[in-house]
Amino acid sequence: MEKYLHEEVQTREDIQVRFDTYRDSNHLITNHWHNSMEIICICEGCMDVTINNSKFTLNAGDFTIINSADIHSTYCHENCLVILLQIPYQFLKKSISDYDSIRFEGIPNSPEKNDRVRAILMEMKDINDEKTEGYSLRFSSLLYDFLYSILCYYKAEIDTAVKIRTDKNLRRLENVMDFVKSNYASPITLDEAAASVALNPEYFCRFFKKYMRLTFLEYVNKVRLAHVYEDLMNTDLTITGILERNGCTNYKLFMKNFKSTYGCTPMQMRQNKKNI
Repeated sequence: MEKYLHEEVQTREDIQVRFDTYRDSNHLITNHWHNSMEIICICEGCMDVTINNSKFTLNAGDFTIINSADIHSTYCHENCLVILLQIPYQFLKKSISDYDSIRFEGIPNSPEKNDRVRAILMEMKDINDEKTEGYSLRFSSLLYDFLYSILCYYKAEIDTAVKIRTDKNLRRLENVMDFVKSNYASPITLDEAAASVALNPEYFCRFFKKYMRLTFLEYVNKVRLAHVYEDLMNTDLTITGILERNGCTNYKLFMKNFKSTYGCTPMQMRQNKKNI
């Protein structure tokens, strides 16, 4: 889960999926999408999640399913322990014959079903952590059990016409995201962004706001903010130098966005890191 772009999911050869358990604090992952299905399960703490038009909070014990091509972002609060499972599209297509015509809806109000799926994820975590002899076989068995369970519990049909329109719009958004990824450190104009997808600026603004649920400028600022966060955590550059290298020229706006997102100033965040 990196920045706002069409993410290429890196899988492990031994289990054919990406499966990680990680601890994080005050970390924003901006809007992005990928062809893989993603499952997030919270073991400790809480995480804000936005999927397409829906924003909600996952607390300890909660999980959610992010379908292929869903635009999503996450924000980890303090000391959040997360299970992340990403299943590649080709694996899903091979395992579920009608995968392209279905999706998995929000978690239903069914404690028994949810407990069953959660228990599978937790056992996958234990198997992955211990890595005893033959662990990949047991993990694969649990993975298919997981897919079978969500297919039984959460499956919903997709409207074909809606899917065609969605695919077209995702291709456009991918081009915009690639443009921002390549140019965020420099001044970016609305006209340049619109031209990258052959749209006039007025229509581009409406299109982007409709599917991203934020303006293009808000999106660019979030991408820059995410890069600033990474530099604060991983370099010894001065804060002024970090802002300059990430295209943040409006200091007042940057500080407002940073405090709103992370609840502190860049200097306070860096000091907190040193105190850990």
